[in-house]
Amino acid sequence: MLNSIATRFEHWRSSLRGRLVEFASSSRRPVIPSTSTEWRERGNTFLDQNLLNDAQVCYRRGTQTDPEDAACFSSLGFVLGELGRHAESQEMLLKAVALNPGDFDSHFMLGNLASLRGELSAAIVRYQSALVILPSFSVCRRELCVALAKEGRIVEARQTLHGGQAFQPNSAEYHFFSGNLCLAENEVSKAVEDFQIAASLSPSDSSILINLGVAQFKLRNFFAAEITYKRIFELEPNNVQAHANIAAVFQMSGRIDLAIESYRRALQINPEYLNAHQNLLYALTYYSQCEPVEYLEEAKRYGVRVASRAKRYSDWLCPPFSGDQRPLRIGLVSGDLRCHPVGIFLEGILACVDQAKLVLVAYSNRTFEDELSERIKPLFMSWTSVAAMSDEQLAQKIHTDTIDILIDLAGHTENNRLSVFSWRAAPVQVAWLGYWASTGVSEVDYILVDEVSVPQSEQKSYSEKLWYLPDTRLCLTPPTISEATSLKEPPVLRNGYITFGSYQSLTKISQESLLVWSKVLEVIPTARLRLQNWELGYTQADEVVRQRLVAANIDPQRVDIHGGVSRDIYLGTYAEVDLILDTFPFPGGTTTAEALWMGVPTVTLMGNSLLARQGGGMLRCVGLSDFVAETEAEFIAFAIKHSTDLGRLKSLRAELRSTLLVSPLSDSQKFVVNLEHALIEMMENFRASKCARQ
Repeated sequence: MLNSIATRFEHWRSSLRGRLVEFASSSRRPVIPSTSTEWRERGNTFLDQNLLNDAQVCYRRGTQTDPEDAACFSSLGFVLGELGRHAESQEMLLKAVALNPGDFDSHFMLGNLASLRGELSAAIVRYQSALVILPSFSVCRRELCVALAKEGRIVEARQTLHGGQAFQPNSAEYHFFSGNLCLAENEVSKAVEDFQIAASLSPSDSSILINLGVAQFKLRNFFAAEITYKRIFELEPNNVQAHANIAAVFQMSGRIDLAIESYRRALQINPEYLNAHQNLLYALTYYSQCEPVEYLEEAKRYGVRVASRAKRYSDWLCPPFSGDQRPLRIGLVSGDLRCHPVGIFLEGILACVDQAKLVLVAYSNRTFEDELSERIKPLFMSWTSVAAMSDEQLAQKIHTDTIDILIDLAGHTENNRLSVFSWRAAPVQVAWLGYWASTGVSEVDYILVDEVSVPQSEQKSYSEKLWYLPDTRLCLTPPTISEATSLKEPPVLRNGYITFGSYQSLTKISQESLLVWSKVLEVIPTARLRLQNWELGYTQADEVVRQRLVAANIDPQRVDIHGGVSRDIYLGTYAEVDLILDTFPFPGGTTTAEALWMGVPTVTLMGNSLLARQGGGMLRCVGLSDFVAETEAEFIAFAIKHSTDLGRLKSLRAELRSTLLVSPLSDSQKFVVNLEHALIEMMENFRASKCARQ
């Protein structure tokens, strides 16, 4: 949700210009120059006065006077770069390097040009060549460090960080870059330490504070991040990134009204800030007062913005497809091919794919990988880290990979690449799994749904065409069985009182949910409530939740509050819960499925969107329709009824896991067959429509 690592580039204006200007002649001769050196000196004089067009004329005359004057070509290349004429700039700089391979400035500027184009490998080579010539030039060493980090070469970036004289070990800059590298390696606690030191050494540097807030956010210490961003507003009231980032803090700490207000403020400051626009859309899916038509209008506005930046493909390299003559090439685009709900749901599906029918290609929009990433990598024909690629580069990669169907697994969530879909790099494009509403991108053809989560009548709420999968759009990969995850009897049998539970993040625990839960607790005065999530591990979050409980007429003394733990331990804590009370309008997804696997049913409330109905879809897959409420009153009645039926709670605890494993919600083989049929039919529809147009 946040813009992750904010890097500070010191480009030509702060570095090369200073190096070139020092050559300016102190005498101002009115005569017309006769040598390339004199033309260069006059160009330097104009450059010193910021008269760039006059400077480039002089440098060009110098190259014409002496085609062997490397310094003139280098200076001309610099000024053309300043004027935004990058192709001409590169041409001049390459001539300078050919004439003088030891020209540090030209190597460095060629590195900058490559970096601006997103050609990180080429930039790295140029920066390294420049440092061989002048190892002490700190700006170049910093740019090399940044380029290596962006390309995922973190070990080399660390070596660059510590090498030479680029940074003083006790400087703010040193700790800033160290913090960035720690973030890239997911060493978030160490990143917070580095950014805090950097901020103490340079307290008015907003870029350091931005990254400190990012790191605190990643640790789910939302209230510390909020304080950090408010420090930025004291320095820069209109810092657009701080407004967008504090909005994410408000959202994840359950203050959705403030979140939407701050996202809109960021867009007022910069209407073209696409990340803020996507985050606004994400927040609106949590907002009970946002009608589907209002959301779709906002999503379509985003779609228009990304379409205006794209160069759409209209022809593709993939060979004609007909029946089973060849497998379909399926590209999956995601930043969550890891231990994340997307990765967890995807793992079992990937393992069942028939490679004679579907060839899978992964485009991972994240440099950090984990053990789940390593497990699923062999299930793809190829795996490419695309985080450093521009949309144009990624679209070209997808196009040349001859992808038939491109599937987005992220929507408007963090680390998505939804904007690349506007390039139409594959003939058929699909949204699935990682998001729960329309993308608004007109070039996404279909969204995979099921009939419970999206009735046919809801087509008007989507820019994509609804494509229905039988039974369910989700399929859980069962967790690994361990001692912690072995089944236990319902705790009510040993405690003598019922324990309701919720494992949802603070952003899902709406005040509407708490008010409904309070009515359940009021009817069952001995019942307790267990709340557990990562945010609640921080004292400030604990205090805020207790205030919200009081506001909802829930006695905090009846609530057990717990912070986050590892997945294995978290699954084991279901032994302390009899029944889950779902949140709304954003219900549980992964947690609902995992609770079923642990033998714990959920009482859920059906809403009016794909997101708000996903809990009901999963429960109906395992035969628990009587846990699916259509109204708040029904939710209260179901929660009371099921919590007092101890015999059924006991039987469900023993039977739900085996029921789940043979249900559509966990039958990966059956799900893959349905998915294969859907994708093949989509491709055949494309072929038929293409033939009809010809």
